[in-house]
Amino acid sequence: MEIEAYILIGGRSSRMGRSKAFADIGGVPLARHAFETVNGSGITEEIKFVAGNEAQFAIEAAALNAPFIFDLVPGRGPLGGLHAALSYARTPWIFLLACDMPLVSPEMIGILASEIIDGVGVVLPEQADGRLQPLCALYNTAIAGPIITETIELPRVSPRMTELAMKLEPKIIRFESYSNLPGAATFFSNINTPDELEIVRKLF
Repeated sequence: MEIEAYILIGGRSSRMGRSKAFADIGGVPLARHAFETVNGSGITEEIKFVAGNEAQFAIEAAALNAPFIFDLVPGRGPLGGLHAALSYARTPWIFLLACDMPLVSPEMIGILASEIIDGVGVVLPEQADGRLQPLCALYNTAIAGPIITETIELPRVSPRMTELAMKLEPKIIRFESYSNLPGAATFFSNINTPDELEIVRKLF
């Protein structure tokens, strides 16, 4: 199955006080770490970053040495990033990963990709706490694309990403099916504040 991967780095990071994408874990910026994690999964050689706009990361982007795309509809958060990824996609499926979850493992990504089946719009994992994680998921371009485009064009507040995923005929990968992987319970620890960054650094 052909897959392109897109890494979201375009959040406003208002609670962090600086761009999360370029905060470091183990001396490596989160954006670069996410790139290396996806690359290590072996599911694709086509990996791009998704940023809010071209000015947002003009200087930092050059240091990442990887292709960039930018939101086509600004100011819509992760929905805007997913919409841009699906709009640019040239493959039947895309993998979407938010850069602020640095504990996701390449093996986890490989398991998700192995669960792709026809007729579903998204393959996404259930976290240890039972919540779904739509920002580490595979999206069917043909099924998800039109629905995401229709949603982002509506003049209202964007729905929660989990709510949106449930409209895409999802295949949910239950926690029990990957709980044997090292660190599985903390895979989706995400970083929004300096305190959370320190916690994840210790887990890392």
